[in-house]
Amino acid sequence: MRKIIPLTLMALLALTACSPAGDSASEQPVADVEGDLLVDPAAEAELLNWRDLLPEGELEMLLALEEGTAPPTLMSQFQTRRDEQMGTFNVVEELDGLVVRMPGYILPLDYAERGQAREFLFLPYHGACIHYPPPPPNQIVYLRSAEPVSFSQLWEPVWVEGRMEIQRVETDLADAAYAMAVRSVRPYDG
Repeated sequence: MRKIIPLTLMALLALTACSPAGDSASEQPVADVEGDLLVDPAAEAELLNWRDLLPEGELEMLLALEEGTAPPTLMSQFQTRRDEQMGTFNVVEELDGLVVRMPGYILPLDYAERGQAREFLFLPYHGACIHYPPPPPNQIVYLRSAEPVSFSQLWEPVWVEGRMEIQRVETDLADAAYAMAVRSVRPYDG
């Protein structure tokens, strides 16, 4: 097995400690989005970290795989349709429909001129899916925005707010177990 899991675990632990470092109203938005995606602009966003996307017991199974202490049958449960992406589509059902705020990195899927896109993969660490193998599907969120989101530097972390959905999405780069209708994307201030 290739060393995919350590990067994912490092990212989980690194961004788990992220918390808001100021009043979000004072941040300059990268994009504020409403419209046909129907994200209530008045809904209070619940702060999530990447570990919150893992169902109970999933992190322990990832650690067991990394340490080589997992039973042989466990490996087959962590296979996806891609050879390079390991993990499951197991999700936390309670997140479906919540308006959430999360830190992470965006990777555009429909890059347009002038650094704008409407579809992204939202990832726990920089370089995932391009320089490193993708994280598990339940550690990737497929983002879609009614309005184009401008970005200038993909290696800079951002805060993303929106309505979380349980939705399996397959892309050319990686598969995601979650999707989000984006309300805003702002520079990370933590």
